[in-house]
Amino acid sequence: MFSKYNDNVAAIALGLFLLGIASYVVQLFFTTEAWLAANEINVNATTIARVMGSAWLGLGFGLLLTFLNGPDGQKIFFWTLGLAQIATLLVLLYHHLVLSTVGTADDAAIVSVLTLLFLIGFFRIKSRL
Repeated sequence: MFSKYNDNVAAIALGLFLLGIASYVVQLFFTTEAWLAANEINVNATTIARVMGSAWLGLGFGLLLTFLNGPDGQKIFFWTLGLAQIATLLVLLYHHLVLSTVGTADDAAIVSVLTLLFLIGFFRIKSRL
């Protein structure tokens, strides 16, 4: 499956990033109430959490398809995925560092690592997009 990338480092980085997406999809879409309770968020946010999980499910599926079909010609998809990832990171860092929102430290750290993995993979395959 990684062979379509012709770059083991990029494939591994983006594969780990895909596992991170899958983890958030499970948390936000399939175990919404438990995730909200663990983060001390009112269950009234169930709908928006599931919408976010659905959005990441779609992006994760698109990334999975690039493993199956190769990343060639998927420039817009990767730029969109990068924008979504960086925006997610910036929102989490703002809430953690500026607003001191309780429960955002772990997500800010995890999303920072996921963003780094995405950027490593993206810049290694950028010339093929």
